[in-house]
Amino acid sequence: MNLNNMTGGEGLIGNIARGIRDFLGYILGRVSGSVDLSEKLILIDNDELLLVWESKLRNQRMAKEKEAWDSFERTYGRGNPQVVDSFIKWQEQLYAYIEQEKEHFLKQRKGSGHALAHLRNSGVTTVCVTKGAKPYTQKCFDLVGLTPTIADTYSPAPGRREKRFVDAVIDYGKNSSTKCLRDTLIVGHDLDNDMAWDLVPVRGDANDGKSPVFIMFDTMAFDKEVAAPLDALPEIIDLLARKGGNDFLRGFRAITTSKRATTKNYSFNVTLFQHPRRADKARIPIICNIIKRRASSGGNMRFARS
Repeated sequence: MNLNNMTGGEGLIGNIARGIRDFLGYILGRVSGSVDLSEKLILIDNDELLLVWESKLRNQRMAKEKEAWDSFERTYGRGNPQVVDSFIKWQEQLYAYIEQEKEHFLKQRKGSGHALAHLRNSGVTTVCVTKGAKPYTQKCFDLVGLTPTIADTYSPAPGRREKRFVDAVIDYGKNSSTKCLRDTLIVGHDLDNDMAWDLVPVRGDANDGKSPVFIMFDTMAFDKEVAAPLDALPEIIDLLARKGGNDFLRGFRAITTSKRATTKNYSFNVTLFQHPRRADKARIPIICNIIKRRASSGGNMRFARS
């Protein structure tokens, strides 16, 4: 399923009324500099973006989890709901140990708590879309204190591994291409696994850039500092909303440049990208290579373009 399959939503009169409202919002936003983020939806990855495990222990954990899952499938049969139920109960034993030793296992991206709390307080809905089991993911958020900032977690259906981006956008009211492109951002660290490819139209010049904007952060490692703490995210979101009059895709187009775009504290590339391993898909709007800006002496520090 992609955006071309979504419903038009509101009919002719509704589309005209929304178009007028969006235009007025765009003009007012440009004049006042204010943004309304109350209808915005962020679909975000978790592992190696928000959270990271110490690599050796993570590999041991994943091996044990696979061993347990395979054992339950042999016992109950693939696709049987008892496989998931038994696996979740088995994981609870693991969680109890991890909770005691979490400082040695689990680390969150710098700035995550502040950034996600800021977005929540600004009216943004942040939803985690993951390949991991929902109880496991929510337990990890509990351990590092991020649970209050995540509105929901979407995990694959039992026995599946596909991320449920389409379900998330529809459930949160972005059930037309207009709403989805205007109000939704995808945030991840891996283009293959974290982009909502089901929401990207087929390849063709007319379809380039007609998918949700993807914001790509660098991949976390347990023993290294990240290039871009998550507090870059609210700055980028604010810039897109202001430049687009509360329309994320319009804001992306407004800041697209051959040079690096900037916010107060960060700089990044803004471009349309053709993924070489997704030749069937159109070019996607992407913000990437995010790095923290260094203050320069002599008053030469650049600020976001107004």
